[in-house]
Amino acid sequence: MERNIYNVRPLQEGDARDILSWRYSFPYQFYDPPQSNSQDLLIAQFLDPALNFHAVVQENLGFIGFCSFGIDGRVPGGNYSEPALDIGLGMKPELTGQGRGTAFFRSIMLHCESFVPAKRRLTVATFNERAIRLYRRFDFFEVERFRESLSDVEYAIMVREN
Repeated sequence: MERNIYNVRPLQEGDARDILSWRYSFPYQFYDPPQSNSQDLLIAQFLDPALNFHAVVQENLGFIGFCSFGIDGRVPGGNYSEPALDIGLGMKPELTGQGRGTAFFRSIMLHCESFVPAKRRLTVATFNERAIRLYRRFDFFEVERFRESLSDVEYAIMVREN
């Protein structure tokens, strides 16, 4: 088994500021943080304990991404009536597409092993085939598709039973 070279810790203000500067290339620019005059409000949201944001760090690279556990991982329009731990995540744009996804995601899954409920749930834009392939390797399967009305983006809800 590949060594877990990433660690997960609570998100700090500097991490949140870093996330707000991220810009992804096409077609992933969809994931860019909003450009806003209220940066402090966005930082406060990242640091809100109720949203349960964490930083993913690597010894040589430092802060490389984030994850959240709870309602922040949901997208309006999806059916979230079944109990499950919703997981949201993002990797620093310049590190994507380099084969780091498996170790990155494994560290997130290891971090939440003891969380309840045991069922894990992800919501992912269906155009993000790279992420969907990764989640399937971790035994997630699709249970629903829906279209978010404001962005007109199609999403898949994927779950994994522990």
